[in-house]
Amino acid sequence: MQTQYINEMLNLPELKINQILSINADELHIEAVPLDNKQCCPCCGSDQAVIRKGSNDMRIVRHLSVFEKKTYLHVPSTRLLCTRCKAGFVWMYEFVGPKQRYSRLFRSHTAEQAFGSTAAHSARMQQAPVSTVQRIHNEAVPVEYERVCEQVWEEAKETTDLVLGADDFAIKKGHAYNTGIHNLKGETMLDLLPGRKLEELRSYAQDHPDFLLLNPKAVVLDLARAYHTWISECFPNAIRIADRFHVHGYVIESVQEVRKTVQNTLSSRAKAYLKANHRLLNPPAESLGEESKKRLETLQNYSPLLRSVWEWKEAFTTWYDCSPDLAIARLGFERWCEQGDRIDHAAVRSALKTMRNWKEEIVNYHHCRWTNATVEGRHNRIKAFQRRHYFIRSRSRYKAGILIDCNRHRMLG
Repeated sequence: MQTQYINEMLNLPELKINQILSINADELHIEAVPLDNKQCCPCCGSDQAVIRKGSNDMRIVRHLSVFEKKTYLHVPSTRLLCTRCKAGFVWMYEFVGPKQRYSRLFRSHTAEQAFGSTAAHSARMQQAPVSTVQRIHNEAVPVEYERVCEQVWEEAKETTDLVLGADDFAIKKGHAYNTGIHNLKGETMLDLLPGRKLEELRSYAQDHPDFLLLNPKAVVLDLARAYHTWISECFPNAIRIADRFHVHGYVIESVQEVRKTVQNTLSSRAKAYLKANHRLLNPPAESLGEESKKRLETLQNYSPLLRSVWEWKEAFTTWYDCSPDLAIARLGFERWCEQGDRIDHAAVRSALKTMRNWKEEIVNYHHCRWTNATVEGRHNRIKAFQRRHYFIRSRSRYKAGILIDCNRHRMLG
């Protein structure tokens, strides 16, 4: 059988294919020998004084699959002796580590698959034992974690007009939380710290001087007071921006509270229709289709109060999208608040109180128009990771797995 192109296919430049030993439905066995005749002594570095002293049994190494067949390389285990320093050693191959049965390419490919899924899934794909894949994955995690962290932090330090984002996510809803720190401009996750209380955030800043060395132009946060206090202490010159989608959530929540009030005053049929279509009140009108717009118009006709609060919500979206600069944004925000003052409902008054308390941070959006939208998307990836790896007990491995998973696009190259 012709073998001149098998080396290129297997990516093994140090070997020469002798022959294909066997092929069956599941496995491919290939015999290969080194291209060189001798190796340098690992002790003294001499290559002239090294002689061959025979060979042991053939070494069988699992390599990447070829044509969906498990591929095994049979390579000689040659014994060598250095006549200068009298050191005996066995031929060392670059494609596989000493005393290992899996090639380096197989190990790296298997570990990469496990990063995006689980060891069990990668084991099924590679047709290898789960315990072996789990061990390969565990060995690869610290190395990749170190490389990824170094890369994303170096990028953050060198970024001009750096914009950070900080937000929490639940380990167990209502009980335990983590806080993620993100480079919004570089689309990376920088770090993960336990908790979300002010003392925990301050403790992180004290223990991580690299964080304080950052020079962000702006930091995007939700309306948690602890985050704003912490960022104002760490980066007093940074612009603190209230995340648009968190702020908009307060307005949408007040619209739904008004909807519930109106709903209780309607007939049973109208009440059922309003309840079934209540989500049409949330998105901007321009994003709805023709049929949805007709149903939305029907909902607004049920009550002038519902129509007015919906128009107030739409005006807030228009203010976010259409304010050309900071000065006009300040004026537009005051007009929007005055529009809300004319709506007689407790939920609207409560929302307006929150908006006025955070006026400066909300209006700061128009400095550079950054949001935590990518952070919220990353939280979905983190939740999927937590569901896949619910068995993790080590905090360091848990943190490393999340940071690798959230920066996988940075692992290339």
